[in-house]
Amino acid sequence: MITRKLSFILSACIAVWSLSCGPEKKTNTVSDDAKPEYGGTFIYAKNGPPITLDPALTKETESTVIADNIFDGLVQQRAGKIAIDPCLAKSWDISKDGKIYTFHLRNGVKFHDGTPFTAGSVLFSFDRQGNPKHPFHGKADFDFWRSFNMDNIIKSIKAPDDSTIIFTLTSPDATFLNILSMNFLQIISPEAMKKFGADAYKNPVGTGAFKFVSWSDDGSVVTVANEHYWNGRPYLDTLIFKPFPDARKRWQALKEGAVSMMSVPDQADLAEIQNTAGVKSSQQPGVNVAYLAMNMNKKPFDDLKVRQAIVYAIDREKLVKAVLSQLGRPAKNPIPPNLLGYNEEIRFTPFDPAKAKQLLTEAGFPNGFKSSLWTLPVSREYMPNGKLAAELIQADLKAVGIETEIIIPEFQEYLRRRGNGEHELLISGWVGDVPDPHFFFYPLLDKVSAEQRPSNNAAFYKSQEMHDLIVKGKETFDPVERSNIYKKACEVFNKDLPWFTIAHAVAIVPMRDHVMNFLMHASSVRKFDKVWLKK
Repeated sequence: MITRKLSFILSACIAVWSLSCGPEKKTNTVSDDAKPEYGGTFIYAKNGPPITLDPALTKETESTVIADNIFDGLVQQRAGKIAIDPCLAKSWDISKDGKIYTFHLRNGVKFHDGTPFTAGSVLFSFDRQGNPKHPFHGKADFDFWRSFNMDNIIKSIKAPDDSTIIFTLTSPDATFLNILSMNFLQIISPEAMKKFGADAYKNPVGTGAFKFVSWSDDGSVVTVANEHYWNGRPYLDTLIFKPFPDARKRWQALKEGAVSMMSVPDQADLAEIQNTAGVKSSQQPGVNVAYLAMNMNKKPFDDLKVRQAIVYAIDREKLVKAVLSQLGRPAKNPIPPNLLGYNEEIRFTPFDPAKAKQLLTEAGFPNGFKSSLWTLPVSREYMPNGKLAAELIQADLKAVGIETEIIIPEFQEYLRRRGNGEHELLISGWVGDVPDPHFFFYPLLDKVSAEQRPSNNAAFYKSQEMHDLIVKGKETFDPVERSNIYKKACEVFNKDLPWFTIAHAVAIVPMRDHVMNFLMHASSVRKFDKVWLKK
C-alpha cells in the first residue's frame, strides 16, 4: 500500500506552484504572537445570491462558497499551498496499482442535526448521485458528477464497517484525491435528506464548521458556529453571506464597515482599496482563465480559418487592460501559469486586423458575417465586467466585418443556455475547483464533455488528439511526464483555437483590518473556520 504522505505527491504532482505563484500577499497583518479571540459576526459581501445549498447540485461560486462552510468532504485542499489534507477521512491508503483507495474515517463526528457520520453516510451521498434508482436521486441535475464522468471513474464503493470506506476505480487516476476535495462530493446528512426531501437544497445539514440558520428573500444566508465541530469550534459566532451584485456597492459597504470582507472588486476601485485606512487585502495569482468560446457546432465557427480570423481580430492587450487593469495577465494557454503543464513556448497570436480580413476572405466571408455575442451578467474573478469586455470585442470584430449583437441573459438563464449550446460567440471563464490541469482540460476541452448536456465545453470542441492526451494525463502519476503531456495539450489547443484566450486574473480579497487569519486557497475556496476578529 502507498502511504498518505506519498499520495500527496501522486495526487498533486504540481510542486511548481511554489515557484510560479509564490506565497499569498497580505497587508496590515497582525503579529504572529497575537492570541485568537472568540466571538463576533462576520459578513461576507458576495456577488449574488446562491442557487442551491445542496453540495451535490452546486455548480457556481455563489453557492459553493457557502456550502464549503456548512459541509465537509473526505479530504480537503490545504489553505495557502497545493496539497490534500485529511478531513472526514483521517487517513487513507492507495493500492500499488493505483486503483483501490481505502479511507479511514474519523470517529465521533456528528451532523448538525445530531445524527452520526459513518461510512454509511458516504455511501448515501455518493449513491444518491450515481444511482438513478436511489430514492433521492429523482430528476436532479447532478451536473458535476456527470461532468467529471464519475460513473466511469468509480467501479465500486464498499463500507466494510462504520469507519472504513473503499473505492475501487476502473483505472489508475492521478486526480482522484483532488476530485474528492470538490464541493459536489461533500457529505450530506441522510436523515436530513429524508426529512426535507426536495427542499433539502434550502435546508442544508452537514458536518462543517458552521450550521445553517436562514436563507432570506434577498439571498442572504445566516450561519452560526458549530459548537461541536470535529476540528475545533470556529472563532466566529455568526457568519453571514450577503449578496451585493454591484461591485461598487460591495466596496462601499466594506469601506463603511458594514461588511467584513468582499469578493471580486471592480478594477476601478483598486487604488482606493489599497489606500483606505481600516482596509487590507490578500491576493495571489488565481487558478482561472477567461475566454471567448466559439461554438464549433454552429457555422461558420466550425471553420478553422474563421476562428483564426477572430483571434487575430481582437486586441488582447487593450481588452485585458480595460477590463482587469493590474489584476489581469494576458492568456495564451487554456490553463493558468501556476499549474503543471503550462507551456511557456507558446507564442501569442498578434493583433492583426489585416490578417483577420485575409483569413475571412479565404474562408468565403470577404464581407464578414453576423453573429450573436453572449456575455456574463455577473462579476467574476476572471471577468469583473462582462459587458465592457463584450463591447470591446464587438468593436474589434466590427472592424474586420463581423457584426455582433450583444446578449446578456439573467445568470441562471446564461448557465442553462450555455450548457445547451444555444450561443454562437460566448464570453465565459473557469476557476479551477482544484489546482490541477485536468480540471481545466477535461470539463472545458474534452470531446466527452462536449457530448454532455448541459456541457461545460462551451466551444463544443471535439478532438481525438486532445482526448487522448487528457486520458493519458489523468492516468500518469510521474509529475515530469505528466507536465509534458499537458504542454502538448496546450500546443493542440493553440493549433485548433476553440477559444480566444483572454486573461488569467489575480485573486484579490479586500477585508477590514480587524479580520485575522484568513488564508486563501489555490482555488476559489473561501473557508472561515479559523478566521477571528480582533477587538
